[in-house]
Amino acid sequence: MKLKDKYKVALTGYAFILPTFIFLIWFMYYPVYQALSGAFTNWDGFNAPQFIGLDNFKRMMTDEVLSQSTVNALIWIAFSIILSVVPPFIVAELIFHVKKTKLQYLYRTLFVVPIVIPGIVTVLLWRLLYQGDGAINQILEMIGLGSLQKLWLGDPNIALYSIMLMGFPWISAFNMLIFYSGLQGIPQEVIEAAKLEGATGWKRVFRLDIPLSLPQFRLIIILSLIGSLQNIIPPLIMTNGGPGYSTYVPILHMYNVSTVNGEFGYGMAVALIMFLVILLFTILNMKLVKSES
Repeated sequence: MKLKDKYKVALTGYAFILPTFIFLIWFMYYPVYQALSGAFTNWDGFNAPQFIGLDNFKRMMTDEVLSQSTVNALIWIAFSIILSVVPPFIVAELIFHVKKTKLQYLYRTLFVVPIVIPGIVTVLLWRLLYQGDGAINQILEMIGLGSLQKLWLGDPNIALYSIMLMGFPWISAFNMLIFYSGLQGIPQEVIEAAKLEGATGWKRVFRLDIPLSLPQFRLIIILSLIGSLQNIIPPLIMTNGGPGYSTYVPILHMYNVSTVNGEFGYGMAVALIMFLVILLFTILNMKLVKSES
């Protein structure tokens, strides 16, 4: 093929992927640039932005609402890590030890099917369950535990934990499949050697399965950290940060100061800090995965 023809083929290929790059730049990179530049301005979303230097970041240091939302986010992250690791790993272990392959496939399918339900539907369902006359309080009354009835989303002492604990039994199908694939990757020779040394039952789980599944644990922990920082739908839909600021998180604070208060410059400053934190966790995740490959 002549050099001229090669250039034509190459240009044709680039022409086909050019729209993808345009959309990527416009919808992914341009918002990042806009947040980076807007974080140093005072902008109400309508008038021309006014450059104010580091004032937005200085305000963040004394923002009590942001401080409370950060504490809430840290609590949420801790709970999220536990719930995203422990129940899925236990289920993956149980399915992996089912002797019949067809039954393993059936159980995996049953846990994966709920993924088709939109997340917003789950949030709205749990909001109904948590209401004062919702199913949770009614069940407590039926079984004689009426004294345990609560305003689950109206009590500032338990509202945050109620949101975090929704989704019982907390089995993420995605995380379960990651753990399951990790268990499948354990060589049969290693499993047989462990049996000869008496590593069966729970001994095998702690001595063999968990140590050899550490890459999966690291991956899921990092993804849970990133997901928790970006999780705005549950607190927004269920309580809008209330009662008071008991269920506020940084991303919800960013949303409210921007869209409700009209302080887009300050909201972009909060978004920029969150972007840097998430970028840090993403880089850490990539390095951990790369180190295990």
